[in-house]
Amino acid sequence: MARFGMVIDLNKCVRCRTCYVACKKEHNILAFPKDEMHPYEYYRLRYVEWEQGSYPMVRRSFIPIQCVQCDDPICIRFCPVDAIMLREGLIKIDRNRCNGCGVCTNICPYGALYIDRDGKADGCDFCAERLDAGLVPVCVEMCSGGARIFGDLDSPDSKISKTVKSASAKSLVIKSQVNRRIFYIPSPNETDWDELEFHEGFKNAMDRRKRDLPPVRGIL
Repeated sequence: MARFGMVIDLNKCVRCRTCYVACKKEHNILAFPKDEMHPYEYYRLRYVEWEQGSYPMVRRSFIPIQCVQCDDPICIRFCPVDAIMLREGLIKIDRNRCNGCGVCTNICPYGALYIDRDGKADGCDFCAERLDAGLVPVCVEMCSGGARIFGDLDSPDSKISKTVKSASAKSLVIKSQVNRRIFYIPSPNETDWDELEFHEGFKNAMDRRKRDLPPVRGIL
């Protein structure tokens, strides 16, 4: 069984947001803008961005964020109705079990899960239906800059395996949630990658996700 993973090369990412749009279209996710009926924005894939430095030496960091497929998923451990599970090593949400309590969305340190317009939790599963059909995730297929590498991490001859073993690709670790499925190749704009979770600009950009999360409601 393949152990699928992804590398996002931030040196090749052109900040076009095509992955974000393609993901919404592929999964029929309600588009922006928000309105009274849909006060939150819905997305499996989002981006965080912030500026560093002062004029004229200003750098702008931009990082696409999606479910990073943690080794020990905190969302699974805290789901009160056992609606989140591993399917061939990938995190999947059973919509029939999910009661929309919002615990998983609020506890995920990456802000990678959300409650959709039907009141169910949702998040990136590498486009599981496409994988079943022998296709790559839509964000990989539609990436205009060729910044996304997808494949079997356990295949020694795969491009992703060679990239990860080259040590140029790094995990994004937040609150000790280690992952071995999504990696990034940092650009010069993301200095001190290993300490990124403590960077004020990054923390503020991640905290903006909270605006789109409904409050946790009763779980019964």
